[in-house]
Amino acid sequence: MLWIVFAGKELFRKKIVLVTSVLTLLFIGLFNFGLYKLMHQSRLIKLPFEGIMEGVTLLSLGLLFAGMIVAFLVFFATMGAISGEVENGLMLAVLARPIPRWKVYLGKYFGTAFWIAIYCTVLFMALLLPVQQMADVPLAFGSILRAWLLFVWGPMLLLAVSMLGSVFFPMLGNGVACAILYGLSLFSGFAETLISARGGNTFSGMLLAISMLMPSNSLFSRVTYEIINGLDLPLLPDIMSQLGPFSPSNIPSPSFIGYSVFYWAALLALGCFALKRKDIA
Repeated sequence: MLWIVFAGKELFRKKIVLVTSVLTLLFIGLFNFGLYKLMHQSRLIKLPFEGIMEGVTLLSLGLLFAGMIVAFLVFFATMGAISGEVENGLMLAVLARPIPRWKVYLGKYFGTAFWIAIYCTVLFMALLLPVQQMADVPLAFGSILRAWLLFVWGPMLLLAVSMLGSVFFPMLGNGVACAILYGLSLFSGFAETLISARGGNTFSGMLLAISMLMPSNSLFSRVTYEIINGLDLPLLPDIMSQLGPFSPSNIPSPSFIGYSVFYWAALLALGCFALKRKDIA
C-alpha cells in the first residue's frame, strides 16, 4: 500500500496524471464523435451486420491507439525509475534504510502497475461501452473479461521491460530503446498480417523472435480475437479478414500467453538481481 501511495504521488508531482487525463478525454471525445458519425451516416443499401462490423472495426482501431497511449505513458513514466533516482541521489537516500533492494524494485513496479491497471481499465471501458450502445454490438461477458485482462496485461509487460532497462541504461537511452522495441513489435504485427494475407511466411522466424522479445502486439491480436470471437451473431468464418490491417493474424495461443507470464516473471527477477548488483554509490 505504501508503494502504491508513493507511486501515485510521483505521478501527480510530475503532472503525468494531469496531462494524461486531459489528452485522454480529448481522445475519447474524438472516438465517440467518430463513432456517432459512422453510425448515423446515410446509406442507400445497408448490408446485414454492417453497422456492427463497422463498430467492431472502430473499436479495434481505438484499442490499438489506446494501447499505444498506454505504452508511451508507461515508458515516459518509468524510463528513469532507477537510473534517474540514482543520478539525482534519491536512490541513495532510499537504500540507506534497512530495506532489501529487491523490495524497493518490486515496490516501485507494483506501485506503478496499480495505477496503470486502473488507467487501462477506464480507457478500455470508455471505448467499449459506447460501441456496445451505439452500434448494438452483442458481446459475451466472458469475451469482454478476457479482452480486458489481456488489454491490462500488455502494459504490465511493457512496465517490466522499462523497469529493467532503467537499471542498465540512462533515462533517455532507456526511453528510446523501449520505444523502438515497441515500434518493432507493432511493425512485425502489421507485416505479419500483410505477409499472411498473401500466403507467405518468409520472415516468420524473425517476426516470431520479435514477438517473443516484445509480446505487446501479439497480445493485442488476442484482444481483437477475443472481441470478435465473442460476437453472438451468425457471422462468416473469414469475418476477421474484413478488419483489414487490424485483422488478428497468427493469433497467439494460450501457450504464448503462458510464455508471456514466464517472461514477465523472468524480467522482474532479472531486474531485482541487477539492482542488487548495481553500484549505487
